[in-house]
Amino acid sequence: MDHESAYLGSTEYLLYSDSYFTGGPQFASPPFTFVNCIADTRDGNVGPGIALQHEHYMPDQEVLHAKKTVTSSWLNLTPDDEIACLISLVTGTRVRSGGPVRKFAVGGPTRGIPEFHSHRVPVWNPPERPLCPIPKQVSLEPVAEWVSRYYKLDAEDSVTLIRSAHQFRDALWIADADPELAWLLLVSSLETAASRHAQADISPAELLGQESPELASKLSPYGERHVEEVAQILTPIMKATKRFKLFVEEYAPEPPEGRPDKYAQVEWSRVVKLSMKVYGFRSEKLHAGIPFPAPLCRRLLFHEPPYEERPFGISAAVGNNTWQSDDLPMHLHIFSYIARGCLKNWWTSRIK
Repeated sequence: MDHESAYLGSTEYLLYSDSYFTGGPQFASPPFTFVNCIADTRDGNVGPGIALQHEHYMPDQEVLHAKKTVTSSWLNLTPDDEIACLISLVTGTRVRSGGPVRKFAVGGPTRGIPEFHSHRVPVWNPPERPLCPIPKQVSLEPVAEWVSRYYKLDAEDSVTLIRSAHQFRDALWIADADPELAWLLLVSSLETAASRHAQADISPAELLGQESPELASKLSPYGERHVEEVAQILTPIMKATKRFKLFVEEYAPEPPEGRPDKYAQVEWSRVVKLSMKVYGFRSEKLHAGIPFPAPLCRRLLFHEPPYEERPFGISAAVGNNTWQSDDLPMHLHIFSYIARGCLKNWWTSRIK
């Protein structure tokens, strides 16, 4: 089927953010075009920052009826919100699609037809003082190039990236309303990519042989196929902590620019160890119900950037609960910076 006959029309969506986007007026990374709406977000409210135009084409592949449940590519996102998640990861801002606003049918009006019946403005309540500050102004110019890099990933890597970006975006979106959940989502965004990274260049059976040689040995008499099937089941849970640590070690970003005074800085040479401390809090929360330390879920003390990167002082206490300084590794906005940097560095490394 030739390219023109496969064209099915296009749809325009509005992507909302509480950050102000510069650059434009538009950038293209087919089949998507990004148009800067120049929304007014000075009061911290969300506005339609980007008009996303999506051209639709008939897919080349046939849709097959599966004989069993298959969820390997399930994202629970529409294409417009997939792109919103990628923009959030690229820019470090909150971005969410409100849905379609205009349809362009083949042979229809050149200006399209307005369509708002399924459009919903995302719910957002601007905090007086953010717990997890994000850039108030960012350039759209890098977005098209990063989306083009997304197309260069293989199927498994692209699904992993969107899943990680989805969790990253949602963490930023709910950080001020539910900081504990934001911490959990950021850790999971890294775990998602770390799990894929560990599997990317090694078969499940080989991974099982490395991580649990005794089990692999006991399974081997039943044949290679049996070992492979069992390994595929166990792969997601094998050595999750080790995978997380190695992933941060390999892909941790350089320190952020514009840092506070040294007493309020994270010691960047210890960023892996400090990230593992966060991972420990996440495990305690999920498996024992122990909440994250109170100082890591509070508003920042500094009212203007550069914001403090960690709680400072000898210790902190709430009631009869006490946390020593060494057990308060970093604030949420710094962990989001680390997660974003790791994911972007991994993304770059996976381009063939």
